Amino acid sequence: MIRPQFYQYIQLEKRYSVNTVEAYKSDLAQFEGFIAERYGIEQDIEVTYAMIRSWLAALIDQGISARSVNRKLSSLKAYYRYLLKESLISQNPLKKAFSLNTPSRLPQFASVSEMERALEHNAQANTFEVSRDLLILEVFYCTGIRLSELINLRLSDVDYSACTIKVTGKRNKQRVIPVTKDLLKLINDYLILRSGVVSGGVQEIFVTNQGKKAYPVFIYRKVNYYLSRAGLSGVKSPHVLRHTFATHMLNEGADLMTVKELLGHSNISTTGIYTHVSNELLRKTYLNSHPRARKDK
Repeated sequence: MIRPQFYQYIQLEKRYSVNTVEAYKSDLAQFEGFIAERYGIEQDIEVTYAMIRSWLAALIDQGISARSVNRKLSSLKAYYRYLLKESLISQNPLKKAFSLNTPSRLPQFASVSEMERALEHNAQANTFEVSRDLLILEVFYCTGIRLSELINLRLSDVDYSACTIKVTGKRNKQRVIPVTKDLLKLINDYLILRSGVVSGGVQEIFVTNQGKKAYPVFIYRKVNYYLSRAGLSGVKSPHVLRHTFATHMLNEGADLMTVKELLGHSNISTTGIYTHVSNELLRKTYLNSHPRARKDK
């Protein structure tokens, strides 16, 4: 039922990431299976809003979170918008569909002291592996870039004279991020050690112990290890370091538009979640510090 041209469209024209395309495929395959089994429907033009509602209800009955249900609904909406755009259907069955209400969830971040502990571990060790691992954390924390952006950083993206790095984000949008001379020195020191590991041809900055381009699980494990040793509780992922960068920037007085540009957000509302984090931190500090507030608490 689901037309393969749609996946080509979102990958080549919309420039969605590989992970996003795979998520769409998974969501739409689930929907396709449900419609075929429940209603015997094999054509997307036969699907009605009532059928879609029954699928969403079944997902909720299975204990799927509202956030996950909304993601699947978003995938389905994108598919039917594509069909309408290509004149493959005359009416969108999702015209009346609304997303479920979800509780607001503040992003997790590390404290300044936790980051200091994470970056202190083996900081004096002059080996390729430790130098690389420490640099991974430093780049995440100092720039706020995404996991995919770090993996795809190339040697040519570092401008030592301008003290910047060029980052290629979602949909191949590029942005230039200022960095400190200290970070550039760490990069340079690491690259000297890296030259003894990489045989040639690999242009990406971060590589495995075998000199191959780093991959998502590899980077995730490194970040998880060092954040765990620093005593961070809860999720310990590269995205937590992105949240940490944004939160610490705002706490130190950076304006929201600057943080938005550094993070590569297309919409200011996406960056706005970090103001809630900062306000919540401010409230907790007040309740724990002011004598009257402690008494009231």
